[in-house]
Amino acid sequence: MARARPTPQLTPRLIAATAFTLGVGAVGGALFLWLRVPLAWMLGAMCFVAPLALFGRPKRLPVFVDMRLRELMVTVLGVMLGSAFTPEMLRHWSEWLGLMALMLVYVPIATAVCYWVFRKGGNLDPVTSYFAATPGGLQEMTMVGEAMGGNARSIVLCHAIRIFVTVMTIPFYFRLVEGFYVPPMTPGPGVSAMALDDGLLLLGCGLVGWALARRLKLPASQLLGPMLCSAFVHLMGWSAAQPPPEIVAVAQVVVGCSLGCRFAGTALREVGRLALLALASTLVMIGLAVGLTTLAAGPLGFSRETLILVLAPGGLAEMSLVALALGVEVAIVSSMHVFRIMVVVVLAPQAFRLFKLKAD
Repeated sequence: MARARPTPQLTPRLIAATAFTLGVGAVGGALFLWLRVPLAWMLGAMCFVAPLALFGRPKRLPVFVDMRLRELMVTVLGVMLGSAFTPEMLRHWSEWLGLMALMLVYVPIATAVCYWVFRKGGNLDPVTSYFAATPGGLQEMTMVGEAMGGNARSIVLCHAIRIFVTVMTIPFYFRLVEGFYVPPMTPGPGVSAMALDDGLLLLGCGLVGWALARRLKLPASQLLGPMLCSAFVHLMGWSAAQPPPEIVAVAQVVVGCSLGCRFAGTALREVGRLALLALASTLVMIGLAVGLTTLAAGPLGFSRETLILVLAPGGLAEMSLVALALGVEVAIVSSMHVFRIMVVVVLAPQAFRLFKLKAD
């Protein structure tokens, strides 16, 4: 496993660089929000910061985000993911077992085929190929893959393109062809509408979950710990609150900027080659999702729209928003994407260790 890189000591220059980078990212997020692009704040920040990192900034003011700030914001995303679990899921859990089984079929097949695309088609190393191929979240697989020795920049790029292709295809299809409007960010009550006890409970989920996950040495502890803690709190019915959209937007800007910074030092030739591989792998995932939907919609008793949104390799928030706009089973779509994320984050590293052990 790769050793964690030491966090540089903050200096006035790095503080100024962080402020500059976050400012650029915020402008990108605001522009994407104005353009009504799904996942606007994260993708906008990443798309604006990444070119600066690729083409280089004057050394007096480089693009930079302190990793401690990034880790703090990742806990917010973990709490948000966990808040998608509700007591309603427990009451209808048995009805969704077929969908869970379908997801357990989809994830390993998609990972195996896309691993072959990256490994054989792109000649990437096994760790990078594996974590670029898994249909999990961008930040989750980047953190875990880097911790296991993969190339973080390559993993980021591959997952970023997967998210781009998916969220630009499915939401805009429903918007342009079906006539539904898909909002660019997660709706919900703002900071002023949150009760103090709910806010303290969510804050506790982030801090306690992160601390416990670090003690247990779980992968991506700053995301997985808060997610599991928040899921438990929401499943028990102790709270139905989720992080306010304003805080989630700030978290997405920070994470998007930090991901964009990872492109520093990457050759444009490498970006072009990885982009083609990532596009091919995304089309494989979408094609597999459509194929499994065709086979399973009837036997499982769910509509094609529901299954396509369940299996689409996009994000939880984006696919849930499309489901909301379509009037499709929002709880089912969101819970299955949470299940997919948990399967990938928890099981993918263990599966890779087993795979590597047998290969050795």
